[in-house]
Amino acid sequence: MSIIFQPKRIGRLEVKNRLVRSATGEKLVDKAGAVTDELLAWYKALAKGGVGTIITGHSFVERRGSSGWQMMGIDNDGLIKGLSQLAKTAHQYDAKILVQINHCGRYAPGALIGTNPLAMSVGPEDMIGQYPPHEATDNDIKGVIRAFVDAAYRAREAGFDGVQVHAAHGYLLSQSLSPYFNKRQDEWGGSVQNRTRFLLEVIRQIRAKLGTDYPVWLKMNCEDFIEDGITLDDSIQGLKELIDNKAQPDALEISGGVEFTNVIRKDILTPESEAYFLPQAEVFRKSYPDLPLILVGGIRSRETIEKVLAKGMDLVSMSRPFIRDPNFPLRLEKGEKDSTCISCNLCLTRKAEPSKCRAKEETIIKLKGRL
Repeated sequence: MSIIFQPKRIGRLEVKNRLVRSATGEKLVDKAGAVTDELLAWYKALAKGGVGTIITGHSFVERRGSSGWQMMGIDNDGLIKGLSQLAKTAHQYDAKILVQINHCGRYAPGALIGTNPLAMSVGPEDMIGQYPPHEATDNDIKGVIRAFVDAAYRAREAGFDGVQVHAAHGYLLSQSLSPYFNKRQDEWGGSVQNRTRFLLEVIRQIRAKLGTDYPVWLKMNCEDFIEDGITLDDSIQGLKELIDNKAQPDALEISGGVEFTNVIRKDILTPESEAYFLPQAEVFRKSYPDLPLILVGGIRSRETIEKVLAKGMDLVSMSRPFIRDPNFPLRLEKGEKDSTCISCNLCLTRKAEPSKCRAKEETIIKLKGRL
């Protein structure tokens, strides 16, 4: 049996294979962020397709942190009933499922949330438009921490196998970590230690409320890939802050980039172009040999999945191949070599419409040589 389909213990969870559906904004909730029948059908197809672990699309911990009405919510108890149906759907097919909890910070659209979005720092260049960002006060930050904790509690109540704290891609916790976004001079900014404090308190207080047995995974940038952004050394040091202060995540998914950089790279057509965060991930592996690591980033082929696992990663995470075909794991298990996803990004470009594969079949045949 290929290592891809061997079970693995990740902290307190036993997963049936090494494949993870990385958090993907499905845009199939109602205007309150509640689960719909369409979203349940999506998750049934994913779980039935053989993936070992599903991480939900990012879910807002408070309305002020929403990216818009298409984002799933976990900010109030009225959403638990629908969320529990989501968890049960995945469990019917022996898939583990975690909720990705997030706050979009300055990227929350003011016109949709009805107020000024929250930012770690604000400069004169930000003071434009009807809803310029509001620089977070100490009370704002502590309120968001409580919102993350309450969201994790609701996830457990709904029957999810854990939560993944989103601290990547330039959202609020990522903004806190990054000197590009965080220019504060108080206890929440400046040194790596201070910039990590927000994230550290989120994880520490989730553990204080839920205990150490409930899985808390983390998604974090290896680098921002922008001038004055977080560097690989910063990320390694920030993770050390978490570990040294009893806020070590049960697993770390390694990603990179922020909203206005190339987070989701296009045209991944050869194994050589896949796994574009692997060099940085290998540094994490050397620095933290015992921490479960998950790698995301343009992974498409059996060859690359097996290479990534051989390099010491514990799990391999993908998004677009599962939009293309939720049965991708079953096809791999039957001997197919790779996904037919061509990374054209057409599945993600229509913000007001649900995510779905929009690639033309003739284009896929031409570029991949097969269906």
